Amino acid sequence: DNILAQAAHYEVQILYTQIDRDERGEPHFTSHSYRLDSSFYFYPASTVKMALSFLALEKINHLQKKYPNLRKETPYGMDSVRNLQIRYYADTTATNGLPSIAQDIKQIMLVSDNFAYNRLFDFLGGIENINQSLSQKNYKKTKIVHRFSIPGIDNQWSAPMQFFAPDGKIIFQQPERHSEAAPLSEQKDLLKGKAYLDSRDSLVKKPFDFSRKNYFSLSDQQQMLRAVLFPSSVSAEQRFDLTADDVVFLKKYMSMFPRESQHPTYDTSYYDGYCKFLMYGDGKENRPDHIRIFNKVGDAYGYMIDNAYIVDYQENIEFMLSAVLLCNEDGIFNDGNYEYEPIGQPFFGNLGRTLYEYEKKRPRKRQPNLLK
Repeated sequence: DNILAQAAHYEVQILYTQIDRDERGEPHFTSHSYRLDSSFYFYPASTVKMALSFLALEKINHLQKKYPNLRKETPYGMDSVRNLQIRYYADTTATNGLPSIAQDIKQIMLVSDNFAYNRLFDFLGGIENINQSLSQKNYKKTKIVHRFSIPGIDNQWSAPMQFFAPDGKIIFQQPERHSEAAPLSEQKDLLKGKAYLDSRDSLVKKPFDFSRKNYFSLSDQQQMLRAVLFPSSVSAEQRFDLTADDVVFLKKYMSMFPRESQHPTYDTSYYDGYCKFLMYGDGKENRPDHIRIFNKVGDAYGYMIDNAYIVDYQENIEFMLSAVLLCNEDGIFNDGNYEYEPIGQPFFGNLGRTLYEYEKKRPRKRQPNLLK
């Protein structure tokens, strides 16, 4: 309640969607929102990795029409031809020690790996190709224009890549690509806070400008998740061209806890709630296996976001929940001093549990069949 009493200060947005099944088992969605505003800017952090994961699988399927031996599991190599690009021909987390689009997506969904996201950014051809694809799918409140964790890299260039057959022959190669400069964001309230630290760690006493940063509205996030989990519930143009195996793959790794993963393998610092803010983000204990959260989180610049489909196989309940919260009490951006633990994690944990408890009591005409 203390957060919602200052909702504007914390930039809270919530989108909660009930799911009810008809006599054929088809889902019907009823959404309720709190301060939802697709024109108001918040930094989406790692939630953009979900969009690139879906687009990367779709691109593999399109390329497969011309290159039949190309799969999401096909090994690839990436070259470094410009400053700060990373040559990448080995992945020690994979069973065969080689990079693949599938392995990148696993690392993204399990622990939100930044460099795996960067490689998908390159594979998709950079700024223009990514945003053209999203625009064609009518995700109009989304803009993805930069990589993570490599300050100073030129995001207008995507690195060249090669995909290899088991005998080492090249199946497909993609040259370096150039994009035009990213368009400025069209959202409101792009200037945030009272000060920020610049690249030299000097304090600049003016608001931080997010106009050249990624954007991914909460409504687009939940709609995109629906497009993969419940494709018939969205318009044809908003769907992704995925195979049945792709969907099973995504469901598996979006809902898996890091401790359950074999390749890659993670230590106990990656606890169950590490990438499950809603319901679980405020504790480090192991969580029950019969509750599964298919989601993508993000936290950066003080913003925390989670976009989730939550299922309990014992209680036979399902619902969608997406939320964003700003945890930056001093109003200084880019200083690494944010209140994720004392403010953000309890809020997300309580929000998820509150709606989960409500869903357990909410009357339904029909129980969902959750075998899939």
